[in-house]
Order: sequence, then C-alpha cells, then structure tokens
Amino acid sequence: MVIDNFDIIREHLDFIDTKLDRYVVHILRRPKDISPEMKNALGANESQRLIKTYYIDSLEYFDRKREAIKELCRANNARAYIIVQPKDNFECLLNLGEKIFETIRNKNYSVKPEHLIRQAFCEWHKTRKKQWILDLDRDEMVETWIENNYGGKALRKREWTLEKVQELVKKHLKLVGKSEDDMYTVPTKHGWHIITSPVNLIAIQKECNLIFEGRGKQTIELQKYLLNSNDKESLMS
Repeated sequence: MVIDNFDIIREHLDFIDTKLDRYVVHILRRPKDISPEMKNALGANESQRLIKTYYIDSLEYFDRKREAIKELCRANNARAYIIVQPKDNFECLLNLGEKIFETIRNKNYSVKPEHLIRQAFCEWHKTRKKQWILDLDRDEMVETWIENNYGGKALRKREWTLEKVQELVKKHLKLVGKSEDDMYTVPTKHGWHIITSPVNLIAIQKECNLIFEGRGKQTIELQKYLLNSNDKESLMS
C-alpha cells in the first residue's frame, strides 16, 4: 500500500516568518508495518524505530526533501508524519536550552543531542495556528442512536458520506466566524482525516456522533509505504 499526501499538505503549509515557523516531519517504522520475518530479524528494539526527523522552514525546503523522505519510507517500510501545527522556532530553542541545562545538572551525559532537539520541538504545544484532526472511518459511516417512541424504544440510523460531514464542519466553522478554507481533508488507510480550525465539537457531535477529535493526535501521514505481502490495496494521490 502507498499513501501519498504531499501535494495536499503542501497547499496548507503556512509560513509567515521562515525564521520562526517550523513544521516537524517524522519518519517512523512501526512493528505492524513489517513482515514477521523482518521483525524477528531486526529484534524488538529495532522493529519500531524513528528513522529521521526534519524541521521544515519553507516550502522550498519541503520540496527539496520530498524525494529523500519518500526514499527513506521505501527503504525502511516506514511512514512519514507531519505535525500539522507550526512550531515557534524561538520558543522551541528556549525549551531546548532548558532541557540541555536539566540534562547537564542531572549528569545524564549519555543522552543523544538529536533526542533533546526532538523533545524540545515536539513537546512545545503552543502555536499561532491551532488545528484539530477529526477522524472518520469509511466502514463506520452509519450513525445509530436509540429513540424513545410511544413508550418503547426504537433504533434509528442515518447514513453519512464524506461530503455531508465536510458540509457539517464548514457550517460550524461559519458559526464561529471562520472560513470554509480553514478546513481540508486527507485520505488515510481506513478513511479520512479532516483538519480544521477549532470549532464547537460538542455541537457537531449532537448532529453527527461519528465525529471525534483524535485524542492527543497532532500528526497526519505524508507518505506511507507498506510492502508486506498481505497488503492488497493501493491508494495514490
């Protein structure tokens, strides 16, 4: 299976100040994405591995690294994820300084410098452009609920499509004074991620209980190469 969301994501990268704005891209190999034979050969510690992290400071840099990211995914049966909220480079570097000081004070001299850098950027959650990731599963697009009916209870169903859910989110963006352009959609293996500016999620869920915000989710897939023999689907953008 191959998923390629580079073009979709590129349209929504928002650089106001290239000295400050950073998007973080991780290339990660997960145990579920490799064959049992490869997992046994690599061992438990190597079957899940962070291959590389990129700190994107411009569209030009994003374009230059596109093929390198794809090749690392191909070579390692890995996935590339991007944190959809831009990081503030200045604040992250201040956070890095604090982590370095704390590491030295604790005499933890074995820590790898790149580990501290990753922590400093990924743990800093403040952003000038907050975004939510809403999960949709294509196999669960039928909403069900129980309704009281003349002293009894009845099971009700409502079928949804991606387009209907998108229109619902757009409606609620307008209700909080935002534009339809503050929302976009990317495909996933099992459905879609709707990336949107914050809305009244409780109000949306009253109209459609299929929607939930990915708990703790900050990343969406840029590129995924799964080369296991059991994979039969192919999704290309």
